[in-house]
Amino acid sequence: MTMSQSPVRQRVTRATMRTLNDLRHRAQDAGLLVGAADYTRFVCVGSPRTGSTLLLRSLNNHSQIIGYGEIVKNDDRYPGHYHEFGHSEALFRHDPAAFLRTKVFRKYPSAIGAVGFKIFYHHAPRETAWGRAVWDYLLGLPDLKLLHLKRRNLLKTYLSRQQAGESGEYIKYSANGDKPLRLDPAEALAFFESARAAEAQYDILLKGRPLIDVIYEDLTRDYAAEMGRIQSFLGVAYEDVNPGTEKRPGRSLASQIENYAELKQGFGGTPWESFFSE
Repeated sequence: MTMSQSPVRQRVTRATMRTLNDLRHRAQDAGLLVGAADYTRFVCVGSPRTGSTLLLRSLNNHSQIIGYGEIVKNDDRYPGHYHEFGHSEALFRHDPAAFLRTKVFRKYPSAIGAVGFKIFYHHAPRETAWGRAVWDYLLGLPDLKLLHLKRRNLLKTYLSRQQAGESGEYIKYSANGDKPLRLDPAEALAFFESARAAEAQYDILLKGRPLIDVIYEDLTRDYAAEMGRIQSFLGVAYEDVNPGTEKRPGRSLASQIENYAELKQGFGGTPWESFFSE
């Protein structure tokens, strides 16, 4: 029988792994270990519940790609669960650009063809000095490739957020059905408007840069073709990678939303009526 590690043992193990990674990175920087930095740098930009977990986990199934998660949320949210970053919390807090340059976009084994991470619209807020430093660094990389994550049906995005908030389960590992939720029409409308406004804002911010839109509905409907397109954009050899998350049986919106008929009628004739087309 496998015994789980004690909290003390886990802390010791994490500290040891960080130290080992620190030493390995220094050896690569000094030329003592083979390493290269001529890979594609990429960032997945978007909002929650638009397929970012599916995309990043799928990319990580590619032998030439390293994809990190939400590593630059805020200055007090150091991603310490990544042993690869070593003992870098002070650098992360005080100089996030240097953290990204030396710990994320550092030298890797020469077989690695692309390295990146995901960042949501509300991460690294640009009204803060720390957030501006993050975005100034990223937007200052002329060859940075951007994957802009979007979802056509914002009702499904909103419902997914509400379900996750209700259950506390942000990544579904089971096919168990959620209890139908009653959605407030005014709150749904506010979400639709703010989501599209955020997309438009970042369309403008990222305009003219190497970028492709990754639409959730396209990724889930024709996974192989979309992954081929994305891999080509990132400049890596094509691999038939397994999906990073398990597809669950679909359920109708009407079975998940208690007041679906009311919402469908209320949003009829509005820019949002297509969300209720099933």
